[in-house]
Amino acid sequence: MKTKLLFVLIIFLAFVLRLWDLGKNPPGINLDEAAIGWNAYSILKTGRDEYGRYFPLQFRSLDDYKPPLYIYLTVPSVAFFGMNEFSVRLPSAILGVMAVIMVFLLTKELFKNNWVALSASFLLAISPWHLQFTRTAYETGSLAFFTTAGLLFFLKSLKKWPWLILSAIFFGLELYLYQAAKVFVPLFIFALFILYFRKSLFLFATIFVLFFLPSFYLSATPEGRLRAWGTSIFQEMRPKKLDYAPTIINNYLLHFSPQFLFGLNLGSKVTYVPNVGLMYLWELPLLLAGLYYLFKEKDKKLAFIMTAWILLSPVPASITTGLPSSIRTAIFLPSLQIITALGAINLFKKYKILIPLFSFLSLGFLIFYLRMLSMPAPVSGSKTWYQGYRQIIEGSAKLAPKYGRVLVSNRLDQTLNFYLFFLNYDPKKFLEIDGGRISGGFAENQNHFSNFYFRQNIEYQKERNTPKTLFVGAPDDFPGGVKTLKKFSFSNGEPSAYIVAGDYQ
Repeated sequence: MKTKLLFVLIIFLAFVLRLWDLGKNPPGINLDEAAIGWNAYSILKTGRDEYGRYFPLQFRSLDDYKPPLYIYLTVPSVAFFGMNEFSVRLPSAILGVMAVIMVFLLTKELFKNNWVALSASFLLAISPWHLQFTRTAYETGSLAFFTTAGLLFFLKSLKKWPWLILSAIFFGLELYLYQAAKVFVPLFIFALFILYFRKSLFLFATIFVLFFLPSFYLSATPEGRLRAWGTSIFQEMRPKKLDYAPTIINNYLLHFSPQFLFGLNLGSKVTYVPNVGLMYLWELPLLLAGLYYLFKEKDKKLAFIMTAWILLSPVPASITTGLPSSIRTAIFLPSLQIITALGAINLFKKYKILIPLFSFLSLGFLIFYLRMLSMPAPVSGSKTWYQGYRQIIEGSAKLAPKYGRVLVSNRLDQTLNFYLFFLNYDPKKFLEIDGGRISGGFAENQNHFSNFYFRQNIEYQKERNTPKTLFVGAPDDFPGGVKTLKKFSFSNGEPSAYIVAGDYQ
């Protein structure tokens, strides 16, 4: 009864932390969220993406060729709640809560200990790393649920083989969630096959291959290779192949550094909330203790599973640029929380005096995290999350009927996505009348809808005398002292956009 009550409280905590103020914090919406939201809306209304392709298995989007699963998971949310920040983030938040449930079940299956399982689920529930991605529409935030579910059902199949079917399905679906999973999942499954090889695994392999082959084919296409090449170290380095090794090894080891896991202010690719690391500093001694107790386990297969999970997690990121990246290595979750929980319970058994100390620390750090999340984060992250773009777009839309055309600058970053999203623009009209999206990258000189035209450079000085023209751009798009109809700023005070009318009306 006590275990059930604590478990319910942990799930409630996970739910509140992920759903509280979900549509407003982070402020605004980022490029990927806007693209995900409107493509989900288009699938709902037409069955086609913004380029007019029916139910694609990869979405061209911003020429980053997104895996499709999260977009399809967003369709019901958009259908129920409309196209807004909340509906786009809701699937991630729900899968985040479900991951907390799954980690309890998985940890209990691994260690047969309710207290370790409860601790692991609690640590994931309050994890800054997990929270930052399950409060946003980052596909990587949902990896924890699919990895945990796949492994849980695989282990349960050791007693009843039909669980293999569910395991293969969850691991297979994960390939269509985020790019890093296409590398991690096959390697992790290979490790599990080495450990638990048996005849029934042929059923698992058959089902998994049905998911793997289309994913592999899509990755091998020119479009799929374009996405991989865009973030690869190989585009920046062109020495002999053996010369890549030091960089790859350094990139790999970078994600095991205490500075990456517990350090502060490593940039937007690491954490959204200022002055908070991916893991709380008080977790460090418990994580080290967990590693010690893991290798003392009588069942060495458990150590093999958890070690494989941890060692394979940074592999996909190791050949990419822009590191360290908590986004590409979020597949670590929740392995680190499980090991930390193992260390905590074993230490607390021996040294009960540590229980009140770490309880106080966990509460104190969580309160500090929530304080940072509620106030400094929305301000410091206002530019990253395009705070105020809804007002910019709705403001220009109100003025648009008075003008023959509205030229929108791409210095505002992929403005077509934001306009389609915030105006809830009809996908059928966009595809059949406006012609759909033409250019996918940052060369926005061909895309348009209604009387909005999206340009790489709006060339205000050249176009200002064109009759009935309205300009929407970044401050740098206009000369100093230009007369504006409206000015906008981020909440940190930095100017974000101007709306300017041409001289000849």
